[in-house]
Amino acid sequence: MIELIKIMVDALAQGLPGIRNVREGKRRRKLGAELFMLYVRLNEAMLVAEDIVSTLESYARRMERQLEHGEDSYARLEGRWVIPMVEKQIVNLSRVGSLLGRHGSPIGGSAVLQIINADAYNRLLPLLNGKRTALNVLLRIMRSGALPLAPTRAELEAVMNEEQVARLFLLDDLSARWCETALPTGSAWGPEIYRQVVAYLRERNPREQIAEIRAALTALRAALEDHFSIADVLLEVGDRRMGGDDY
Repeated sequence: MIELIKIMVDALAQGLPGIRNVREGKRRRKLGAELFMLYVRLNEAMLVAEDIVSTLESYARRMERQLEHGEDSYARLEGRWVIPMVEKQIVNLSRVGSLLGRHGSPIGGSAVLQIINADAYNRLLPLLNGKRTALNVLLRIMRSGALPLAPTRAELEAVMNEEQVARLFLLDDLSARWCETALPTGSAWGPEIYRQVVAYLRERNPREQIAEIRAALTALRAALEDHFSIADVLLEVGDRRMGGDDY
């Protein structure tokens, strides 16, 4: 899940130099509003991901003591603390996917299209836009009450690089794998889950990825502060909400 958040943040970060090229008032306000809402949601997604990683680290430490010394019989219940975090992340990622996945006419489409490199955006869309996407697979897993540790960066890159038909077959294969490796939140986490969590923390290094996401979001916030006034952004957000758009 963290890898998908990072890919989305990276795509935005790469487009930041393009902000200065958007000069027309209405388009600029729309862009500022969308970037602001993306920043808020991605920042929240990062914070929730960090809480999840902290919970996994706590579980690994406690379960290690339990397995070695039998000193922490409640360690198996640690997974239940993840449930509200997963519920929050469903909302965050759904909103981010909606904002980044908008496309179509210059009026109805995403203003972010104006700054993200076209090739980068076209590679990002298969992860976000449509019924059979990496994002929807992860949302479906979370809504089932599980915590997905997938996908890896390599898996996401493979999805982005495939042609449409091959991509759908690949996603079907990956979906099954992601479901199998997801952690159940409604049952006790025993030794098998412990080994899986330890391997995830060691091999995927989620702490480092979160640090990179935080740095990119800091740059996005600085760009927002440099290029947009809070009055313009709030005015546009208010207009969009009055018109029924869901940020």
